[in-house]
Amino acid sequence: MILQILKVSENSLVPDYRDGDFVFISKIPIFLRGVCAGDVVVFAHPTKGRLIKRVARILDGGKALWVLGLSADSVDSRSFGPVSIRQVVGKVVWHVSAR
Repeated sequence: MILQILKVSENSLVPDYRDGDFVFISKIPIFLRGVCAGDVVVFAHPTKGRLIKRVARILDGGKALWVLGLSADSVDSRSFGPVSIRQVVGKVVWHVSAR
């Protein structure tokens, strides 16, 4: 699937993305130009499920990402380490606020 719509749940990236917002994600930008620091990605974590986080750093020549949430209690790379680029479901290309 090239473009997918997902509903944000919880508040990991508040105030930028809130519970109930919608995001459109695309896998195409990952293949064409890669992921850059500052991008927001959705990825599949083996125990936490699908998560949305902001990329803080690109590691290992683009094979891994250091991702962070904005909340002080966010579950992110500070607790589970880098994310493999293979875990990325897509990059957020459009955000629709539910507010």
